[in-house]
Formats: sequence, structure tokens, C-alpha cells
Amino acid sequence: MQSRGLIVFIDAIANYFTSTTGTEAIVGTPFLAKDVTEYIEDYTGIIGISGSKKGSIVFSAPSRMMCRVVQCMGLSSTREEELMDLVGEVCNTVSGNARREFGENFNITVPITIKGKPENFAVSEITNIFIIPIEWSRLRANLIVNLEDS
Repeated sequence: MQSRGLIVFIDAIANYFTSTTGTEAIVGTPFLAKDVTEYIEDYTGIIGISGSKKGSIVFSAPSRMMCRVVQCMGLSSTREEELMDLVGEVCNTVSGNARREFGENFNITVPITIKGKPENFAVSEITNIFIIPIEWSRLRANLIVNLEDS
């Protein structure tokens, strides 16, 4: 993935937090990782990508962050189902924004959500896995971009 492609995801996650919560997120410099297990938090949303590109987009955040985002949205309940829906929504929104940039052949799946930290979490066999660190409200999350041209 070229740097222009990563900028699409950086902009998308930054815009998500600003538009949803009214507070900017600090998006760190992307870096390559071989093992993503250490970047998986309490709630994780996964979108599969096919078509012009293949791989996945993963958003993973701690429960405290998800609860704070729900509260910023004006919702009072932070039940597990809502937090799972939210982490999937974040991932879906970011992937949808990327689809606008990459075109109609950038196909995205329905999000899969996971609660907890699996011991071994693999995104795919693609070797270039980028971690984009996100800090919002003094809490840290990760956007994991794992794409290559088909």
C-alpha cells in the first residue's frame, strides 16, 4: 500500500471521531507490524476487502473509549451489544470512506465484531500490515490496514 492509500484511512478515522464526538483524535504515524496481536484491544471490528484490493481493515479499541464515544453520541446505555455495534460501525464507516476513494471495485463486507483479546489474531497472509495509532480523550486505539492490489 502506498502512502496515498494510508492517508485515506488516516483522514477517515480522524473525520469519524471529529464528526461523531466533536473532539479531534490524534492520529499517529503508521508503522509496519508482523504480529497484530499486541494491537488488539477489548472491542474489534473487522471488514474484509475484495475486488481491486484484497485484505482487511480492522479497528480495535478499549472498552473505556467505546463507552466514551457512546456517551458523546448522547446515548446513556453502554451495553455490550451497543459497544459491539459501535466498533463495527467505526470500521464500516472508515472502509466506506475508503471505498469512495478507491472506487466501486473496492468491495467491503459486513463488519465482524469481536469482544476480548484472542491469543493469536491474524488478519491475513498479506505481509504489509500497517498499524495506525489513534489517541482520543487520552485513550488509545488502533486502525489496522492490511491491503494489497488484487
